[in-house]
Parts: sequence; C-alpha cells; structure tokens
Amino acid sequence: MLPEILTVAEEYGITFNPRYLGKKETLCKCTFCEEDSKPGKGSKYYLSLNTQDQVYKCWYCGVSGGVLDFEAKLSGISYNKVREKYFGKRKKPVHPAESLNTHQLRLIGWAEYKRNDRYEFKMNRESVLRDWKSYEHGELVKHFALFMVVAHIENQAERQNELLQYVIQSCHKTQIYLLFNRLLAEYMKDEEERTSWAKEGTEIGRAAWKVSLSTYDFRMEKVVCNVVFLYHLLVMDQMKTPIKAGCKKEIVVNDKMSFAN
Repeated sequence: MLPEILTVAEEYGITFNPRYLGKKETLCKCTFCEEDSKPGKGSKYYLSLNTQDQVYKCWYCGVSGGVLDFEAKLSGISYNKVREKYFGKRKKPVHPAESLNTHQLRLIGWAEYKRNDRYEFKMNRESVLRDWKSYEHGELVKHFALFMVVAHIENQAERQNELLQYVIQSCHKTQIYLLFNRLLAEYMKDEEERTSWAKEGTEIGRAAWKVSLSTYDFRMEKVVCNVVFLYHLLVMDQMKTPIKAGCKKEIVVNDKMSFAN
C-alpha cells in the first residue's frame, strides 16, 4: 500500500500552509526550488500535495510526481530503494524501462504507447530504454554547458544568481534524478576526469561563452539558444564522423572557431 504523501512530507520537515493542512490540496513550501522561502515571500506556498491521489507538484519550478518519487527526492535514496521499503524486493528484476514514470515516458514519447498497449510496450522496452538514455545524455550535456556559462559570468552577481535559478528549475523539469547534483559533482572534478557528457558540455559551454562574451548578451533565452544550437551541431557532426580519442574538435560559431580537447 502506498504511503500517505502528507505523512512523508511531515517526516522530512516540509513547511505547510496551516490553512490548507490536511485538505485534498495541501500547500507547502517547495524544498526543491526554495523560491517561496526567499525574503518577502513568506505568504507564498508553491508546492501542492494531493492527499487523495498521493501526487505532488511545484507550481513554480514544475517538479512533480508520485509519493514514492517524492520520498526518493526528499531522502536522496533511489526510487527502487524507496519502493522496496514499502513493497519489499521483487522476485524478478525490473527492466529499467518499467521504472520510468509517466512524466519521464511523456518526455520521450512513450507515455500514450504504454497506456494504450502495455504488452507492446513490454516488447519494446529496449527501445524505450535507448530513447531515455539518449534523452538523458542530451539533457546532461546541455545543462552542463549552461552551468559552465553561468559559472563564468563575472562582476554580475545578481544576474548570475538569476541564471542559476533558471538552470535549477530547468533541471527539475527534465525528470532526471538529481540532475543538478550531478552537474555540481562533475564541475568539481578536474576536466580530464569528467565523464563523457560533462566533457561534451564543457566544449559546448566554452563555445557558447565566447558567443555571449563577444556580444555581451547573457540573456537566458540567448544563452539557451546558443547551447541548443551548438549541441545539435555537435550531434550532427558526430553522426557524420565519429570522434577519435585525442583529436581536436571544431565548432564554428558566428564565423569564429572554438577549439577544445
């Protein structure tokens, strides 16, 4: 039996709006984006807990899911471990594609497919998993590139913080578990020790940084546009010519050439 989402929230010290406590829609402070905990927002409660369906959603950052996913995010424990806590271990190992929630499946175009024909979905689980891994890799690369651009902005603390909040919110929307934490962990590593997606993101981030620096245009929509455009250039080039270890990679941007190992 699923746990009560209100009980889980209380266990992890979530701050409730007393006027809505215990009602079908219970409003709380969002512990994920913490936007409603900023000075001057004491009366705001962006996180909504549906105590009937046992689901949650933040109306500011967009993070959402079911009660097991909610506890997994609050505790930092994997979804499968949280599930075992309430339902015990499965006798048969679960295919990774079966662990993807509805929101994750919707992002890669498989949600309706699973809803309409579970048998066919089961037969195509390898394709589902392949699509998810491709989506996850792309989002990791692009978000690391965005993070790199934001991290290198100097003498604009307010603007840097504004852009960082955008990256955090965007990470939540991807439905990738602990995405922002993974970005931070890779950023702290020496460049040669970073994983492949972080290295690709570093390369794209450098090129995007040069574009923004040349025009001094650090609007978030412009930075995102640059990163997405450069990412697609890299993907298209990889499809044409596999990258060999140790080779230089070239990215052409606005008639400028940026090189990265």
